[in-house]
Amino acid sequence: MTASAQNTVTGGKAIVFGMTVLVFAMMAVVAQLPMPMQDSLLAEGGPFETLSVVGYGLCILLMFVLWPAGSAARRWYFAVFMALFAARELDLDKKPFTEGLLKARQFSSDGVSLMEKGVAGVILLAIITTGLILLRRETWGFIRGVAKGAAPQLAVLIGLLFIVVYKLTDGLARKLEPFGITLGQDQIDLAYVIEEVGELGIPLMFAVAIYLTYRLPRLAAAAPSTAP
Repeated sequence: MTASAQNTVTGGKAIVFGMTVLVFAMMAVVAQLPMPMQDSLLAEGGPFETLSVVGYGLCILLMFVLWPAGSAARRWYFAVFMALFAARELDLDKKPFTEGLLKARQFSSDGVSLMEKGVAGVILLAIITTGLILLRRETWGFIRGVAKGAAPQLAVLIGLLFIVVYKLTDGLARKLEPFGITLGQDQIDLAYVIEEVGELGIPLMFAVAIYLTYRLPRLAAAAPSTAP
């Protein structure tokens, strides 16, 4: 690898690292704010949730603005999942449905009409199918990229880890109760900050991945070769 290519790789990783540090810095800052201010920032429909929705919209915009039209069309499932993540932030997996699209009761409850069950089933089947297409087309390339330390794939990996953090910290006190672990209020409040700010980290890291997927190959192509 030439020095120029090495600088390109290092620069991509620096962007990923910087964005990751920014997310953790936001967690630290929000955790130190007075509780009324925390509640205002992290509330449903508040600034952080709104920014998360905007972030997913930005991801879709970056795909269609930066990527070649053929690439964006071929990898349409990324835009679909960004839209689905945004919809979930807006509780659109719950509000239009009696029990909730992702709840088993939506399909088993007698209180849900057959028509609604059918519509929910079609939507869920479409989501599952899209997910399987994404996994089939992208999994091995993603694994190879992570193994090589490629910046776009590392950004996606960190975004996925933020999803795991979000799922683990959502209702953490309730999840730990069966194990006889009781959290204090300070710990519950901190877990809530990590959950809500970490949710914003998901679209931020995906946006970085989309940008670097476009930018790094162009920087590498433009870099002067040092080969004799």
